[in-house]
Amino acid sequence: MNVVIVEDEINAQEALANILGLINKSIKIKGFAKNVPDAIALVNKAKPDVVFLDIHLKNGTGFDVLEGLDNFTGKIVFTTAYENYAIKAFKFSAFDYILKPINPQELATTINELSKEVKKDVKYQEMLNVLKGNKENNSEPQIVLKTINNQYVINVKDIIRCESEGAYTKFFFKNKTHLTSRNLKYYTEILMEYGFIRTHQSHLVNSRYILRINSKNFVELKDLTQIPISARKKTEVNKQMKALNL
Repeated sequence: MNVVIVEDEINAQEALANILGLINKSIKIKGFAKNVPDAIALVNKAKPDVVFLDIHLKNGTGFDVLEGLDNFTGKIVFTTAYENYAIKAFKFSAFDYILKPINPQELATTINELSKEVKKDVKYQEMLNVLKGNKENNSEPQIVLKTINNQYVINVKDIIRCESEGAYTKFFFKNKTHLTSRNLKYYTEILMEYGFIRTHQSHLVNSRYILRINSKNFVELKDLTQIPISARKKTEVNKQMKALNL
């Protein structure tokens, strides 16, 4: 695996390179860059498998670097110390990220996941547009869903429900479904604030599509789909529905 590190602090560059070397001896560092123009030139020339890209650079941002790349087909992993902003923003836009100071175990997990991913056309500009739009408090937040062979930009309000399928999550819409390669917990953490209710270990429901809780103690949707409510979540579901005036 060939890697480029874009980081404006020398100590941070060396620390990341050292950890990568300990994780996997086959990882080759193809170069370092500290600013936007040098990073763009290095990545376009080296064409690495993975770029570790710091968000905040002295003369710009990692997003500026991303916009300047020519048909890059490798993987981007953002590095940031800004946890509150990073987690939500990156999950909605489907970017890989790792928080600083870097935890070797978390980095090892990220490298392992990247090595398993199928090579496919990643639409970085599309992902970046979602990240920027949500950051600017877009009234209709969007989310990027990655399937095995493609990626889709979806309006959050159009998601009817999500269902766990092991390590995957199946999204249901009016006339289609998408199976993504993230688990339900991943999506629950970012969708709950948009009126989604976790009714069961395997189910997450958009409250705007809920009709009622029926006599069988199932959540009944407007399309008459019935979603189970687990005994453990019954009190919390009732509380959330009351808060939403359902």
